[in-house]
Amino acid sequence: MRDLLVSGGDFRALEDRSVNIPGDKSISHRVLLLAAILPGPTRINGLNEGGAVQALKPALQTLGVRLEEKDGALTVTPPAGGLRPEGVYRFNLGSSSTAARLLLGLLSGLGIPAVIDGDASLRARPMDWVVTPLRQLGANLKYLGIPGRVPVLIENGRLRPGQVRLEVVSAQASSAILFGAFAAGQEVEISLVAPSRDHTTRLLRHLGVKVEETRESIKIVDVNYPPLPEYQVPGDPSAAAFLAGACVCQGGPAKLTVEQVCLNPTRLGFFELLGECGVAIDYADIAERYGEPVGNLRVGGFPPGVRPFHVDQVGRTHAMIDEIPLAAALATLIPGTSSISQAGELAFKETDRLQSTRNMLRAFGAEVEATPDSLQVRGGLPLKAGVVPSFGDHRLAMAAAALACALPGRTRILGGECYQTSFPEFSEKMRYLGFGVHLSEGAAG
Repeated sequence: MRDLLVSGGDFRALEDRSVNIPGDKSISHRVLLLAAILPGPTRINGLNEGGAVQALKPALQTLGVRLEEKDGALTVTPPAGGLRPEGVYRFNLGSSSTAARLLLGLLSGLGIPAVIDGDASLRARPMDWVVTPLRQLGANLKYLGIPGRVPVLIENGRLRPGQVRLEVVSAQASSAILFGAFAAGQEVEISLVAPSRDHTTRLLRHLGVKVEETRESIKIVDVNYPPLPEYQVPGDPSAAAFLAGACVCQGGPAKLTVEQVCLNPTRLGFFELLGECGVAIDYADIAERYGEPVGNLRVGGFPPGVRPFHVDQVGRTHAMIDEIPLAAALATLIPGTSSISQAGELAFKETDRLQSTRNMLRAFGAEVEATPDSLQVRGGLPLKAGVVPSFGDHRLAMAAAALACALPGRTRILGGECYQTSFPEFSEKMRYLGFGVHLSEGAAG
């Protein structure tokens, strides 16, 4: 995997800029899977082209789903008669935990025998968040290796109606159960520790499925299978955050406008944090599209005298869960001590993202401490460009690039090409905004 090279301290965009971003990764997973079981073809525009979403395509094709790309859109056509068992399928989802968990829920609901597996990083991530509640609803699931990890075997059997309780705050876990219940046509109630991303319930409601939702529970009732002729995936707010973060680090009066981005409140924690720090944040031209609020996001630069921040509520932490490495990177530039807690879920991402964020920022010379569920950053200290690890984690690579752009000199982010997991156009968009960000010519080593 190639390194990412950043020439910092050479920001050339003095005027306001507007930019488009790729389709939302979370929504792309969900609409692609649902399109595979709904009647008739579904034309999806703006599907995220990153590796995490692309991992689903071979699995769906193996199940008999036809995928046709034309004019920038993907048409998804399920097989006549729907997905049906034909032996035991075997799927390798690479490092995509969302693809693995949601597919596990969907196939459990359909009663399709399959083995869900992935690469070494996916095999290190917990699956009991999904497997335990699915078993409580009647799924016949077996671990083929280490208990609580993939590979997981789905055996014959269908889900029954019932009630389960999640032990973690995880949109992937709740969505896997909702997918299973929807696929099986069963009413299910999920008790929650706290709310998480609600893309799945928004999508189901858009389809006409009755979903009852509170801060404590989600209940799916009156299940039906309507067609979804077309879907436009809105821009990914997590991708927008890394571009905005790089611009904020530069200060100055220039504003960044990100067009047609998903403005779902469960995804805006990072931008709300910037607003609390004094950064000008504006949401404009908002309209509901396919159940999601979509509009334009405008972000200003860091004002003088910014104070350190403290994020210590689980809801706030989860609303910026993918941007925590970026928030920690920004904290290194703010004099004083900033902290983020209630973030234990990050231990189970592509890396232990709390520990790897600490080590990545220390490579810049930052003073950062990590615990099993928190980060503490002492900001305002001298930082330096140099050689920085990404640990193969796309969020860390982009956070490192955003910070490196603000530091004089050249930074090499080892294995930084991993940003293509979620944001394949990241380096191109950064150059468009005036930053010196390029991939190295040869493989990292």
